[in-house]
Amino acid sequence: MDANRAALTRTMNDVPASDNRNYALPKQIATKKVAVVQCEGFRCLAYRENEAGIWRDVQTGEELPCVKSIVFEFAI
Repeated sequence: MDANRAALTRTMNDVPASDNRNYALPKQIATKKVAVVQCEGFRCLAYRENEAGIWRDVQTGEELPCVKSIVFEFAI
């Protein structure tokens, strides 16, 4: 490798630090539990409207009428 080319490789020390922007989620956004659910013939990422509520598709927001099981859950 060319020595001059290697000198152009940047490291974290070469990159300026952020300008102290606040990248945290806004306080009004609550943590949401989501799950991969098994429906008839497919699986999808879903959430519940409330604790005992119906399952909804994360991407479309449409109701999932026949959730057979929960594959796994996590919180975002």
